[in-house]
Order: sequence, then C-alpha cells, then structure tokens
Amino acid sequence: MASSIWTIFFNWLFDGNSKSEIPKPKVSDSGEIIIPDLLKYNSPITVTFLMKVFLRNAKMNSYLDKYFNNINLRYLDKEEFFKFIKQCIMDFKVNRRDLVYYQYEKKDVLFDKLRKKIPLLKNGDLALLCNIIEKSEDKDTVYNSLGMEQAKKTKKKLSDQKKISLEEFLLNFSLVEVNPTSEKSSSKRWSSPQFPEKWRD
Repeated sequence: MASSIWTIFFNWLFDGNSKSEIPKPKVSDSGEIIIPDLLKYNSPITVTFLMKVFLRNAKMNSYLDKYFNNINLRYLDKEEFFKFIKQCIMDFKVNRRDLVYYQYEKKDVLFDKLRKKIPLLKNGDLALLCNIIEKSEDKDTVYNSLGMEQAKKTKKKLSDQKKISLEEFLLNFSLVEVNPTSEKSSSKRWSSPQFPEKWRD
C-alpha cells in the first residue's frame, strides 16, 4: 500500500540528511501511484503551507515570519524552498512532534464558486460554510443561485417501496375478449392486458 503524500514528505524533511534528494514520483506497472509528485503545481504541500507548521518553534517561526512572510513567498521555487526549510529544521533543531498539523480540506466546485463570491473568507471558514450548505434543506436553492447543477436526489431503495399482493396488482389491469361472437373458435382468445384509462397519459 502506497504511503500518503504527507508521510513521504515529512519523512524526507526530518531524515537528518541535508543532501538527500526530494523523493521523485514513482508509478507501479499497474498504474498505481507509489510516490506522488511532491513538486507538482497542484500538490497540497505548498510554500504557504510550510510557513504555518512551525508555530510551536518560536525561533524558527520568528525567522520565517521576518524574512519570508510576504507576497514574494508565492514566487519562490518550490524545490529550493523545501531544501531550505529542511536545513532550517536542522539548524533550529526542530522536532517532528513540534509541528502543527492541519487537516487538509479537499476543494470542490461549491468551494470554488463560494471563493469567488466571498474572497475575504479564510479556507477553513469557507470549508465550514460548504459543509453547512451540504446538510441544509435549501441545498438545491443555493446550488441554483450559484449556477450549479441541482444536487442529486437520494434514490429510494427497493426495500423502501410499499409491497402489494398479486391480487392488488392485477386490479390495475383489464382483459378484453377478441371476436367474442366467432363460432369457429373452439375456445376464447384474449388480448394482451390493457392499461386503465388513468395510466394512458
């Protein structure tokens, strides 16, 4: 079983070897991802994420806040910054247990739509709002107001359907005799069941 991207990254970050290379992507013969691409543009591990996980180490956090907590942070080369953070961990003697762990919130269409509508909300607050909308009775109304497809209705299970007897079922059908005055026919012939008038629409 492949390890998560978080486990692979933090194992490398705290291996104590400043010269070790960042794990490269690896895929099995069957197509299963063994090692995800840590440097991919949409990887959940970003330079801004790394700025938040050292809050418990006052010295390193103060250093990063002083020199890197600005808009230029977003333009740094991700690979070089990862290696720089690794060296900082060794210099400031940061322990893995001192990290602040944040739960990763997977973003979806609703999250992206609300982000454009309410740009001032933090990601955590926006994720909470998405959760409230998903559980709300007005979910479909909100989806429509945002120009999204209506939320899928919950399908009724077969076990939820009311069961009726065969006798009750046959009451919905009627039989029509074909050529009732024909003398050549030794027995009566019947047509296919006809649906009642109320069913024909």
